[in-house]
Amino acid sequence: MPNCAEKTYEILAPAGSEEQLTAAVNNGCDSVYLGLDNFNARMKAPNFTAENLPRWVDYCHVFGVKVYVTVNTSLKNDELAAAKKTVLAAYRANADGVIVTDLALMRFAASLPKPFEVAASTQLNCHDGYGAEFLKAQGATTVVCARECTLEEISQIAATGVRVECFLHGALCVCQSGQCLFSSMVGGNSGNRGLCAQPCRKKYFSDGGNFQKGGYLLSPADNCSTECAQDMLQAGASVFKIEGRNRRAEYAGATSKAYSRLFESNFTKSDKNALYEMYNRGELPQNPYLYGGKKVIYPYAPGHIGVPVGVVRQKGIFARTPLNKGDGLKVFDGKEEVCGAVALESGSGFVRAKFSGAVADGMTVRRTTNVALCQQTLSARKKLPVSAFFTANGGEQARLTLRCGSSEITVFSSEIWQKAQNAPLDEAQTAQLLQKTQDTYYTITDITVNLHNVFAAKSQINALRRQAVQTLTGRIISDYNAAFAPRKKLVCIEQEQYQSIRKPPCLAVICDGEQDLAQCEADVVIYRPQYVNADAAKLCAERGAYLDLPAFSDNGYVEGLLSCGCGIVCHNVGQVQLARKTGTPYIAGTGLNIFNDGMAAQFYDAKEFFYSQELSLAEIADFRNRGGIVFVDGSITLMKLVHCPFLTVYGGDCAHCKAGELCYTDEQGNKFFLQRRRDAKCTFRLINGKKLSVAGKLKAKGRYCVDYDKRVIEHYLKINKGFDDGYVERRQFTGGRLYAKIK
Repeated sequence: MPNCAEKTYEILAPAGSEEQLTAAVNNGCDSVYLGLDNFNARMKAPNFTAENLPRWVDYCHVFGVKVYVTVNTSLKNDELAAAKKTVLAAYRANADGVIVTDLALMRFAASLPKPFEVAASTQLNCHDGYGAEFLKAQGATTVVCARECTLEEISQIAATGVRVECFLHGALCVCQSGQCLFSSMVGGNSGNRGLCAQPCRKKYFSDGGNFQKGGYLLSPADNCSTECAQDMLQAGASVFKIEGRNRRAEYAGATSKAYSRLFESNFTKSDKNALYEMYNRGELPQNPYLYGGKKVIYPYAPGHIGVPVGVVRQKGIFARTPLNKGDGLKVFDGKEEVCGAVALESGSGFVRAKFSGAVADGMTVRRTTNVALCQQTLSARKKLPVSAFFTANGGEQARLTLRCGSSEITVFSSEIWQKAQNAPLDEAQTAQLLQKTQDTYYTITDITVNLHNVFAAKSQINALRRQAVQTLTGRIISDYNAAFAPRKKLVCIEQEQYQSIRKPPCLAVICDGEQDLAQCEADVVIYRPQYVNADAAKLCAERGAYLDLPAFSDNGYVEGLLSCGCGIVCHNVGQVQLARKTGTPYIAGTGLNIFNDGMAAQFYDAKEFFYSQELSLAEIADFRNRGGIVFVDGSITLMKLVHCPFLTVYGGDCAHCKAGELCYTDEQGNKFFLQRRRDAKCTFRLINGKKLSVAGKLKAKGRYCVDYDKRVIEHYLKINKGFDDGYVERRQFTGGRLYAKIK
């Protein structure tokens, strides 16, 4: 039986459905990740249930394939208890571990008797050793690094002693891991809760550069790591994740096969063409983030573009690559998609095809569905090698022993087999009958048959074989799950009770410029400069302000700024660890996406904390900890980006930086502005064209935060004194999610 523990790596495949799971297992993956029908980040996939999970875990364990259950969404206060029950369902089903986002849920999962892997989701935006140290202290045994990590950052995470999981293949989110509010704010479908509507995959128009006529400016190419997987392994990664629970079953199978073959061949055999045929958005040969690259966007098409197979000719296709009847095709004029097509016959040279639109000779034809490859992938069946030992003597019970890896069983016939009167059993024929295991998980690779003057009907031999195979399957599962024996001792775990906390009303103000900072009078002052440097830190120290950090900060660089004594606003767990390590006062910022009391409790030492911007005021009122701050007025950061949009739009390189003002407009005329922030490296904010404002609607005293605006500050200071001055916002604005629940 295969044993992942013998390897130094795992190929972790998506299992968004039963079909995906079996395709991945049969094509060589080492582990799968799947979600149940709640609290998982791919709620649009078919998924699994608590009822059928044990059966599928057992199926995977027969082949030595690990199972990780995703419980990786942001959780509201009234959901935390149910999420813990989901973790327990995975635990009791003998799943190998869970992948979680919520820190309170992580501590709960980590409290369960081991072995049980607890993986910190990529949504926690861990991109360095600081973040890994924080998560390890929370009980994480595996850290799923942010997609934007470099090889050096992967090494830093591995050095903390956690297992490191990296993204190997599939879709790349354009936003920094765990920092996206785009789908939530524009439509109420929260990506942090598994319902992302992917507004980033739509067409946008830039106000300069090469895409004034439009392009898919927020749509990254898919990640393909055939050329960099070895570097990731050497950097310290040990779990390699294939993204794609919403994709076809054959995608999971083909990617599992290709990467298993790549790793097993010591990175000498690459099936890149098969990977590109299954799904290809931009033919990105390697994850550019690993090497500090900034160009990830494929602006010409938002979906699968396949591989080139020929050109349009005389209303058919001149195929340079052999086609199969039924192959799915797309036609391109340059890089612009024209229409779809289907091959009406097999072969190369001239092939008849049916087009869904008008085409012209010379247009490029690309194959997006390879019928033969799909059939080959879905028909694959993984077989475990078995040794068989069969003995039968006339007048005794027959005995069949099967051995698979370290698992061994022996079964006996239910009846005494007869002594042969005329024609005793033939050893060769008996061996042939015993080796008929086509519809099972096994193939008998060697067999020993000892017969002594015995006769039995074929049905008796077949029945004994079936009994043995069924018993072997049970033994393999039992042997695998033996390590999970401590789970049987699990006692009822008390639900944690959180302290009721109230603080007096206050006003926090975010200042983007030095002049605003100099003039600002508020209970809490936050400075969000474009350049995070020693001068900015010193200004904060002098004014008693908190320096707002970019969500993907270079924390080693930032540590060198903190000797001046300024406080910081933290937007990920690595920054919190930095603050604790250096004794720096900190605020738990909006990037931490604090959704419930349990999350808030993990930042017990923060001077202040922000409630998630995805929560309504009614949901915030359900907190026992009423000491947080609500952002009520100012610019909404929809995404935080590591790639450079200015390079996408203007081209060139960093040596000739064109970062300045940049606006994207969607096809409905909505505007989104891009701004750069820089510490030791550049990151970017995508800002909603409409500011957030609930002035005139929100009239109760509270703990609020606003962007610097003298009139707005004056209004909320009066609100907190019990006086409504009647101020309302005159510019275009949105109420965000403050009065509207997300899904």
